[in-house]
Amino acid sequence: MPSPRIDGVGGHRDFRRLWAGSVVGQFGSAIGMVALPVIAVVVLDVSAWQVSLLAGVTALTTVLVAFHVGHLVEYTRKRPVMIGGDLIRAVTLASLPVAHVLGALTYAHLCAVAAVNAVCAIAFTGASQAHLKSLVSPAGLIDANSRLESTRWLSISLGPALAGALIAALSAVGALVATTVGHLFGALAVRTIREPEPPPPERPLSGERTSRRAELFAGLGFVRGHPTLRPILFGWILFAGASSMAAPLTAVFYMRDLGFSTFEYGLLMGVPSIGGLVGARLVPSLVRRLGALRTLRWASLLRGPWYFLIPFAVPGPVGLLMCGAGFGLLLLFSAAANSAMAGYRQLETPDALMSRVATLWAFATTVSQPLFILLGGVVAALLDARAALSAAAVVMALAGFLLPRKG
Repeated sequence: MPSPRIDGVGGHRDFRRLWAGSVVGQFGSAIGMVALPVIAVVVLDVSAWQVSLLAGVTALTTVLVAFHVGHLVEYTRKRPVMIGGDLIRAVTLASLPVAHVLGALTYAHLCAVAAVNAVCAIAFTGASQAHLKSLVSPAGLIDANSRLESTRWLSISLGPALAGALIAALSAVGALVATTVGHLFGALAVRTIREPEPPPPERPLSGERTSRRAELFAGLGFVRGHPTLRPILFGWILFAGASSMAAPLTAVFYMRDLGFSTFEYGLLMGVPSIGGLVGARLVPSLVRRLGALRTLRWASLLRGPWYFLIPFAVPGPVGLLMCGAGFGLLLLFSAAANSAMAGYRQLETPDALMSRVATLWAFATTVSQPLFILLGGVVAALLDARAALSAAAVVMALAGFLLPRKG
């Protein structure tokens, strides 16, 4: 079987502009995710349940509008949606420092900004995934997604630390200025793309139109009927949910059960993310040898078992190494799987459904994560954090077996 053709996109000027805007936007979002709850606690002195509600606003907004936004974006030119999304986020985030200076900042204002930013993030995701497919050749999609995924891991590992530094230097409200600048730069980067954008898919003619419900859920219907994308989505929901289930419990397990210091905890949260960067950049070579689907399957099978090192870790330096290795190798194979999955999904999805399929993935992730987090909390309360992390590791390992052996 001949190896699939994989073209590099490092020399593609328009992709580099899109990539640059994406990187700055990702770091801006990472800073904003840290700054908003800090403002709620430090500036507005709200209660714990209100901080939790602020986090829930994003999830609830995604659940309510994801399919509607995906449908709207599908039949719209993608570049204006991306630019508009970044500009709206910049304006809404900038309104918080202005309101603070004027003494008019309120908790309701924070929640409104969180909701608007969630809508813009959904629209940007749907538009950018569809636009990427039209911007680079089919042979360049794997390398393009590998590059985007690698810098996403950089924002995950370095973004919170950068947010902390900015908050320490400028205050949480001042840090939002940097986030605003990031989104403005992202809009400018997309605006400078020179290649003409192809027209969006045409809406069905009046005689060909299906019901509004069928149009809204066309992406779900397509994935449900696809022999490989359906199990890939189910496997992704399980893995992403198990990862979310484990995330809040690791702080308790690391610092309370294993006795790690806050410095060691910070190392475990940041350094292993390098594995994600490496894994994403390995994907083009792996796809050349194995193909996108086999790369996705093997990376998915190999990512979960490494997490068992964490619940079996012991106190002391050996346990620190076990947790670091387990998390780092999990992220390495996760990033490889995510990059291969994104490229394969774009290749398999018709152009007329790209935005709706992309927003389906965002919806499924957002809905499943709170449920798994709740499940993890129940298991930890009934047993302990080690048992809950072991359960998460089992689900992560099993998720890979849902993926198809071949297309």
